[in-house]
Amino acid sequence: MSGGGVMDRFGMEKKDDAAETAAGEKKYFAVAAAGTENIAAEELRECGAFDAEIVPGGVWFRGDLATLYRANLHVRTATRITQLLRDFAAIHQQMLYSQVRRVRWEDYLNPQRTFAVFSTMEGQNRRQVENRLHGADFARKRDEKKPGIHHSQFASLKIKDAIVDRLRQEQGARPNIDPENPDIRVDAHFAKGRCLLCLDSSGKTLNQRGYRVETGEAPLRETLAAAIIKLSGWDGPVPLWDPMCGSGTLVIEAAMLATRRAAGGLREEFGFLKWPDYDPQLWGRVLREAQDGIQPAAAPIFASDLDAGVVEKARRNAARAGVEKLIQFSVGDAREMVPPCEQPGIVVTNPPYGERIGEEGELKLLYRRLTKRWKESFARWRVCVLSGNPKLEREIGLPVKQRDRLYNGGIESRLLRYELRPTEGEPGGNGA
Repeated sequence: MSGGGVMDRFGMEKKDDAAETAAGEKKYFAVAAAGTENIAAEELRECGAFDAEIVPGGVWFRGDLATLYRANLHVRTATRITQLLRDFAAIHQQMLYSQVRRVRWEDYLNPQRTFAVFSTMEGQNRRQVENRLHGADFARKRDEKKPGIHHSQFASLKIKDAIVDRLRQEQGARPNIDPENPDIRVDAHFAKGRCLLCLDSSGKTLNQRGYRVETGEAPLRETLAAAIIKLSGWDGPVPLWDPMCGSGTLVIEAAMLATRRAAGGLREEFGFLKWPDYDPQLWGRVLREAQDGIQPAAAPIFASDLDAGVVEKARRNAARAGVEKLIQFSVGDAREMVPPCEQPGIVVTNPPYGERIGEEGELKLLYRRLTKRWKESFARWRVCVLSGNPKLEREIGLPVKQRDRLYNGGIESRLLRYELRPTEGEPGGNGA
């Protein structure tokens, strides 16, 4: 390690652009849900990434193998991390086939390895809606008028053909296709007449941490829960409470963040473990760094729910995550809650937002009663609520300090942050 360089959080020297080729850095993309890209970029920088470029849906960055390994292990808000293989124009199927076949697939695959190809298209969600509204013929005729490749299944098939033909030529045999659990996953994204061809380094999506075996209704993705905790501004010094904890995802992610436990520390499988350049010694060092970086918790975390069975599920999930002793679980009604401790802290919660007919009226009453309790008993606390229903948001009736747009399972939602003022009779208090 040379002197005078800039160090990352793991004590490794960050390299400048001039050193990247000699040092073997490569270009990667971290997939992150809309609204969480900035958080993912900061996490990647902490892992040693450089040249982080935030774009809708994720972050481009550069780094070496250690950076890639750390990113898969530590980044809490990304769902997948891929390595860029080729960026090329793909105006028609012959061009797609030719460009994919130019890749040295023999460096990544052999007849003993399985693989699968997954393609996405810009505007794919819009096209699916049009298919439902107007029929497949409408979409087909519209696509025929525009150049380019418009169907993900067709694109995946052409990419697969090019890979197989290249390997048959170079190795005399072809690997098998396994769409469920491939050794090597190839991702392709098509937009504006171009194709980004990548290798997936994560395998299963990174939100699958390994601790949440039992869930309640409509559980949050672990990556979204981690983003909510980060956006709330909480990182451990003050108490945190989720009074409607469900399967415990928010409080478990909070406990892991506060103690600097690696997000993927329980996972046994990552896609890069089957890559030809996998370095077991380097991976072992990254794992030891993660274990050595665990810290004690600074403040208590509380979790409660009206359903005792759900609370028990959350407790068991926390035990699998190794943070059960850091969270105080209880059974209680959020509408009758009082602060669980004297020190003001943060309430972070995901109340129901109403998916079935007839629920909205009951939920409006729930939101009003929650707000009443916050006003009466939670002076000097911060309250963060994830809401997927603007009508219910209006029932809270408090001035919003901060509003962040997020997506919960494809549903546009908002994380609303409120700062509760002192009540009358307290110093500086004049009511909420």
